[in-house]
Amino acid sequence: MKNTLDCNIVRDMLPLFVENLTSEDSNNAIQQHLEQCEYCRKYLENIQKPIDCPTVPKKEIDYMRKVKHSFKQRAYILSGVITIFCIILIGIFLRLFIIGTPIFIGDAPINYEWNYDLDSKVYWIHGTIEGTKTSARIKIYEDKKNNQIKIKIYEIMPSVFYSNNQFSIKIPWNGEADIVWQGKESQQVITGSEYLNFSISEFQKGDYQNIVDLYDVNGASMIKKLYDNATEVSSKVLMSFDEEKYDKYFIISFPLTTGIYSEWIKDNKASQKEEMDDRVFLYQEDGQYYFYKQGQHLKKISEDDMNKILDYIKTKKIS
Repeated sequence: MKNTLDCNIVRDMLPLFVENLTSEDSNNAIQQHLEQCEYCRKYLENIQKPIDCPTVPKKEIDYMRKVKHSFKQRAYILSGVITIFCIILIGIFLRLFIIGTPIFIGDAPINYEWNYDLDSKVYWIHGTIEGTKTSARIKIYEDKKNNQIKIKIYEIMPSVFYSNNQFSIKIPWNGEADIVWQGKESQQVITGSEYLNFSISEFQKGDYQNIVDLYDVNGASMIKKLYDNATEVSSKVLMSFDEEKYDKYFIISFPLTTGIYSEWIKDNKASQKEEMDDRVFLYQEDGQYYFYKQGQHLKKISEDDMNKILDYIKTKKIS
C-alpha cells in the first residue's frame, strides 16, 4: 500500500500517535511513513525525549524558607502588639468607666444624708459627689473579722453604666456591727450601736438621774409610737420646755435616726433645725400625763400608755 500521508500531516498527528490517541488505520499509515521518512522519524524521537525541568538551586530554596519564616515572625509580632494594645485599651476603659478610683470621705466633696428606720432596721444613705463630669459607684461588703459593714465609693467617668454622680444604698442593720466608710488606708465610722442609744432621764427633787441608757431600737420604737399616736391637745407650737416649772418629769432622748453630712453645702434651715431641742419631756399635771417637745404641739398620753412606759423603765433601769 502506497503511503499517501504528507510529512506535515504526519508531524501534526505524531503527538496524538505518541499518546496512543490515533486509530489503528492512522497508526498503520503513520508507521509506513516513518519507515520511509527519516526526517519524521527524528521528529518523533525528539518529541519522545523526556523534558528536563530546571532545578531550583538549594540556596534559593533556603532563602525562600527564610523569607517565609520571617514573614510569619512579623505576623506573630504584629498580632501580639495588637493584642497587647487592645488589652491596654480595655484596661483603661474598665478603670475609667466601670471600676473607677476609690475616694474617701473628707478627701473628696461628698455630700450625703442618712436615715435609720427603727421598725424595719434598715440604714439608708443617699448622697452625691460634687462635679458635673463625675459619676459614682458604691460597694458594700461585710468584714466579719472586725465586725464591720464597709462602704467604698469609687469616682468614675459618666457612661451608660453609671450616668450620674449620685449614690444610694440600703443596709439591713441591727446594731451588732459598725458601719464605716472604708478608704485605701483609713476608715471612718458612720454609725454603731453606741451612736444610737436610747436614753431616759428623770428629774426629781432638784436632781437629774439617767435611768435608761442602752441600744434598744425595739424599746425606742415602742415609745416613739406612743408619742406619735398621743392626742394633740393644743394647736400652739411649743417653745423650749421650762425645766424649773415642774418638780418631776422624764426626759426622753430617742436615737438620732436622720442626719446630713456635707462639706460643700451649707443649709441654714438645716442648721436651725439642728439647734431645736429634740428631747421629749414627759410630765404630769392635774392627774394627766403630757408629751412636750419644742416645735411641736402639746400631746396627752393615756394612763395605759403611761403604764407601758413605766413598765419599760422598770425592766431597763440602770441598776
